[in-house]
Amino acid sequence: EKRKESSPRSTSSLSPTLRVSNYTRGSYPIYFNMGKLGASRRPKCIDGSAPICPSDCCDITDSADVVIEKKAAQDKLESEGIEGRDESDIKELLVIGAGPHALSLILRLLEPKADLLSDKDRHIQGEFRSRMRPVSDVYRHVKKLSKGPSHTLKRKKKDMKCSADVEPLTLEEVHKSVLVVDKNGSWLSGWKQNFEALRIKNLRSLMNAHADPYDHRSLEFYAEMIGRGEELVTLPSLCQRDKSFRGPYQVPSTALFHDFHDLLVKGYGIDDIVQKGTVESIDPVQDDQQSDEPIFEVKVNFGLESNDRSTIVKTRRVVCAMGPMFHTGEAFWEATLRKELAGKHYPSDRILHPSEIVPYLKSRDEPQHHDAEPLRRLLIVGGGITSAQLALLAAKSPWCRGVKLIQRSKGIPRHFDVENKWMGPNRGQLLDEFWSLDMPERAGLLKSARLGGSIPPETLEELLRCQSQQHMNLEVQEEVQISDVCWNDDQFHVTLDDGSDVEGYDMIWLATGSENSLDFYSAFSRLREILPVDVVSGLPVLNQNLSWHCPPDREAVEPKWKDKARERLWCMGSLAGLELGPDALNLIGARHGAVRVAKNIRCDMANKPSPII
Repeated sequence: EKRKESSPRSTSSLSPTLRVSNYTRGSYPIYFNMGKLGASRRPKCIDGSAPICPSDCCDITDSADVVIEKKAAQDKLESEGIEGRDESDIKELLVIGAGPHALSLILRLLEPKADLLSDKDRHIQGEFRSRMRPVSDVYRHVKKLSKGPSHTLKRKKKDMKCSADVEPLTLEEVHKSVLVVDKNGSWLSGWKQNFEALRIKNLRSLMNAHADPYDHRSLEFYAEMIGRGEELVTLPSLCQRDKSFRGPYQVPSTALFHDFHDLLVKGYGIDDIVQKGTVESIDPVQDDQQSDEPIFEVKVNFGLESNDRSTIVKTRRVVCAMGPMFHTGEAFWEATLRKELAGKHYPSDRILHPSEIVPYLKSRDEPQHHDAEPLRRLLIVGGGITSAQLALLAAKSPWCRGVKLIQRSKGIPRHFDVENKWMGPNRGQLLDEFWSLDMPERAGLLKSARLGGSIPPETLEELLRCQSQQHMNLEVQEEVQISDVCWNDDQFHVTLDDGSDVEGYDMIWLATGSENSLDFYSAFSRLREILPVDVVSGLPVLNQNLSWHCPPDREAVEPKWKDKARERLWCMGSLAGLELGPDALNLIGARHGAVRVAKNIRCDMANKPSPII
């Protein structure tokens, strides 16, 4: 103390010394090793052989009782097969999922001049070139991406004050205090695997739908700059040009879309912040240090050890951006067949549901299966784009000799999941009308607007063209359903409800419509016990900023820390459908949700009031 009082130097110039770094985003002070001086001042660890705890589990203010309690808690976690983490290692943000929605969010947290316009304002702006960013600025942005984060994130003095009044996160902050967990372990990995397995050449989204946070024209300019403009594919049958829709009329190729997003990941320097793991539970608890503050204890299985022990990751904020958990259930004829074959071999590996088809296709591409016996006949059930893509893929593959696609209704030709008007000038008005409805009415509109079973006209034409070619051995039958299935002689014998003859098939793929529901996410079970939420048609009722809404009957009884926990837990993607509208799951919905959540996280981490949505 005498040395500090007599020396004009700051404490940061002393060595060794106690140096405290007060992290501006609200994390705990960090205590650095002080050598012998620190050893004499700091209490002993519960481990008597260590004068200073090597893992910093004992805080400088901990009493002996607190140290013992922490050790006991750690032992309990280990007995349950859970690996505890250092208490000082509290993340500021944990994002679950590494798909387009999560990527859109992280990029908008980083970009100094991010497009944070509301979805209504963005579409109004898109109608007037004079309101858009200068073309030269967009070209300059795309060029910077190839030079890395030092150029992409560089800010001029005149740009230091953000138009949104909230500072972006620095790349250093993101690397230090943000964690992204995804079961596939890298950005868009699951997305890419599905596209590759189904051999999808072009996206079913317009070229202005992507994750770039700077400008909606970035992908278009990128294609032109690298000489791949022909990969912006014009849809020949998309001819609508009226007050409801005025384009664009191009979709990007799958290769172009993936290359552009790989560039975004590298350009912003976030290629290494995703860790492979599965989130098993989300448990909000009260912060020991600040009674009104919450901490989320997230149980994650990183799968790094042979026993696959789970780890508790502590974080102040959580964004749930995982993909949909579609569940189809069991068809009536499956239940009947299972009952008939009770005690005998049930060919469950021959009946594939949506989540099982892509893994099967991937296994077919593995070298050890190249010499496998081809399927004699394959039956695909479903009336949407996925069933059509699967039928075309199987018909063109050497491992399948014949394919039949059946659907219970006529194919509906439509370019996108939702009607064109949702991407036109009147989008703002449509959203206003959607938000004016109560929650059950919104849920009804979500179902009617998406109109399951639609197929892009180009895909439908290809399907009919292949059916007319005898060597393709593809048959499409509409307005029929399965009435009975028997298993005999190593084949399914299928009867349809149109009175046609029974036919034999080696496999049945069920690419039928399915519903997403909060109940299908096991990670939310513990969370919903502590922070209950209203559910309508399987979807959670969220606040306008997509945070976890408090049911009216609990507003007066919940403590302040729980209220704040709700404010710091957000949902994106299909789970946010009741707030974002019919295209919540799509790339347009990724931008819509990312803007709302990014603005709130920026404000919360800067200790500023949440913006008005």
